Amino acid sequence: MSEVVSDQSRYLLNRKNSQKAIEAGLAEAEWYQSPIPRETLRELLVRRDGPAIRDTLVWFGIIFGAAAATVALWGSLWAVFPYLIYAAIYAGSADSRWHETLHGTAFKTDWMNSVLYEIASFMVLREGVIWRWSHTRHHSDTIIVGRDPEIAAPRPPDIAGILLGLFAIRAYPQYFKNLFLHSVGKISEREMEFIPESEYPKVARTARVHLLIYFLVTVSSIVFQSWIPVLFIGLPNLFGTWLMLVYGLTQHTGLAEDVLDHRLNSRTFLTNRLNCFLYWNMNYHVEHHMFPLVPYHAVPRLHELMKDDCPPAYASLWSCWKEIVPTLERQCREPAYHVERVLPESAGTDVQRTRRAGKLVDEEGWIDVCGGEELKSMDVLRYDHEERTYAIYRGSEGELYATDGICTHGKTHLAEGLIVGKMIECPKHNGRFNLEDGSPARKPVCKALKTHEVKECDGRVFFRIGDRLVKN
Repeated sequence: MSEVVSDQSRYLLNRKNSQKAIEAGLAEAEWYQSPIPRETLRELLVRRDGPAIRDTLVWFGIIFGAAAATVALWGSLWAVFPYLIYAAIYAGSADSRWHETLHGTAFKTDWMNSVLYEIASFMVLREGVIWRWSHTRHHSDTIIVGRDPEIAAPRPPDIAGILLGLFAIRAYPQYFKNLFLHSVGKISEREMEFIPESEYPKVARTARVHLLIYFLVTVSSIVFQSWIPVLFIGLPNLFGTWLMLVYGLTQHTGLAEDVLDHRLNSRTFLTNRLNCFLYWNMNYHVEHHMFPLVPYHAVPRLHELMKDDCPPAYASLWSCWKEIVPTLERQCREPAYHVERVLPESAGTDVQRTRRAGKLVDEEGWIDVCGGEELKSMDVLRYDHEERTYAIYRGSEGELYATDGICTHGKTHLAEGLIVGKMIECPKHNGRFNLEDGSPARKPVCKALKTHEVKECDGRVFFRIGDRLVKN
């Protein structure tokens, strides 16, 4: 564990701090995962449009209903009440929609995730491209100092900054400063640490779109001589960001840094159905970090399966804050202090589903992997041979594929991933590879995956290491 000192400069994302984490073996490392039966996990990974369409329609219904009530009551003090509801849903609850659609798991249909992601990004003052890559790093190096760009409360904590954050006081100037810089193609050193150069043009385009929207809203307020346009688009974060922080700061604040176990640096808390709806089940945060491909509507079931392998869930949102507040106060005096989550005696170690190589079945190097019935439709298994690891896949029509096992973007095994059509989706970052040739199919994947020959003969699956690689 890294030495904690009273200097927040160690949290800066730069080459020096990143190198420290790399040398300590904390960057792109392997993390603990609770053992979940393979068949059960496959069931949990199934995506559906229905739950997210239903919840999104209700969510937008509340937003538009509150907006309509604000307009209807405009000119009286009664307008304040529906407007505060509008602001909290717009600027607070939108964070969970942003998060789930970023992972691409809320909806089964990709374009639905993309559309809601861009809308929610705008609502919470985030540039979609920047934060997509930022959150990718957050999942690779969760609360790893010098690597994670989303550590919300560095030590010693900035209490004044957290309080100002409830009203987005510091977020507004930083956001608009970044928009202007990005719109002319300027990328900071911090951002260069986690955004590939190929994405810079997209960053600029997104910034310009955001600026254009704010320009049109401002012009509308001037032309119609009304505060209503800027109150609905622009100022909600001043009055509604508090809800985002009330939920969001429970995720990691005050817990351990520089550990490779999400049970020790993330919180899960139980809560009522309203909070689950507004927060889209992200109160199950340990579960989400261990298995980020599981859709929000299946996370409560995942919690039941792994709760005996984790510290007890917090009883409520309030119980989290009863711990967080005194922890932050103590960290102001003792930056090294953190809450130590205690694992149950029954907690296990990571169980990896591996297949060890058998003998070469012929002189051409074909290796007997498993019986054909063991690799079901739309399934993946891990196979280790000598010093390398591979993933063997069966598609929806019975077709077989074989690739290197480790994602080229992060140190994550693709056997834990999800087959989508003729692609494999990385279980940590949601990037995709084409199974036929290993080429990148969706960001953050940029580098191709090596593929290998595979066949089924006499009820057995065989593969041969061939290191076929297409150009990126």
